[in-house]
Amino acid sequence: MTRDQKLIAWFAGLATLAAVLVSVGIAGVTPPPVPSVSRTVLPGPDGTVSLQLVGNTMVGGPLQPVVDQRGYDWPFAGVRAGVQAADFVLAAAEAPITDLTAPEGPSKRSSTSLPGAAGALARAGVDALTLASGQVFDAGPQGFTDTLAHAEAAGLATLGAGPDRARAEQPLLLRSDFGTVGVVALGDSAHDRARDLVPGMTVLSPESIVRGRDLARAAGADWVIAVVHWGTNYETVQPEQRTWARMFAAAGYNLVVGVGPHITQPIEHLGAMPVAYSLGNFVYGTKGRFEEVADRGYGLAVEWEMGAHRAPRVSVRCLVADNRRTGFQPTYCNAQQSAAYLPVLGDLRIEGDRALLECDCPPRRETS
Repeated sequence: MTRDQKLIAWFAGLATLAAVLVSVGIAGVTPPPVPSVSRTVLPGPDGTVSLQLVGNTMVGGPLQPVVDQRGYDWPFAGVRAGVQAADFVLAAAEAPITDLTAPEGPSKRSSTSLPGAAGALARAGVDALTLASGQVFDAGPQGFTDTLAHAEAAGLATLGAGPDRARAEQPLLLRSDFGTVGVVALGDSAHDRARDLVPGMTVLSPESIVRGRDLARAAGADWVIAVVHWGTNYETVQPEQRTWARMFAAAGYNLVVGVGPHITQPIEHLGAMPVAYSLGNFVYGTKGRFEEVADRGYGLAVEWEMGAHRAPRVSVRCLVADNRRTGFQPTYCNAQQSAAYLPVLGDLRIEGDRALLECDCPPRRETS
């Protein structure tokens, strides 16, 4: 073998060794986790894990003088037992939590909640807030920053909005022994869209529907739920809501829950996917305009329940949420009220104080 042939063989061997080392290094590297808001949820006394989703929440406005006199825990007295019976509760924030005030005049869109509201929500059993609503920006960027800070101080997870686009679009991952639920929060207020280094919310679009699903799945979700702020206040389901719902179904979401219109809206199924178009109000600081609509001042709570060796179950309960009737203390419906009201929402099977929603939600994905 000539000198040149030996050099060629030596370099070829070196190149082969380098390629092997690189491939081994790549194979041994664990990819970084997909950014998400992650919480571990432990089973309750009944051995199951339940996620409860409730509607528009705002502890302020006309309610403020009442909590100033009676305390921030007072409005939750009628719902506390029902909330704390769930293992994780997500509410829809409908106002910033801040000492700042929303601008006065025709441009004012909602009231604010003072910082005491965050601790009251946590004490009542709420664990997370979706901020994908234009109303949480009513007190400006500082008011939104305050909202994040007060929620964090109270131990409340937040999703759907953030200090920049990357944080705003992070899904909430609820990890349990029975599987992982990914929750994606989107809203229809394009004016408050999050951008790189600009605070805002994740705006509802065909792209954000697919991206939300992809992020949740990549982070480990076995099932994906969407919580969407959409619709028109005190009006029935709008055609665009049904168009968006079809997109969620096509993208493979397991459940869609809507918030925003302040009243309940029908519950339908798109193939195997239930969609509750609007949960109405939860603890909310105005009297509302229920006399204008057939809603009669009810709200809804949707519950996702998981157990060992079975597929998840989905159910819905109603709440009496008309503050003219409750004096700002909403309550969960009893069996009689549920039987009278829940059938109004659709063809639902009533069992006691709740209706069961048909959901072809597969068992958790098996990992190799």
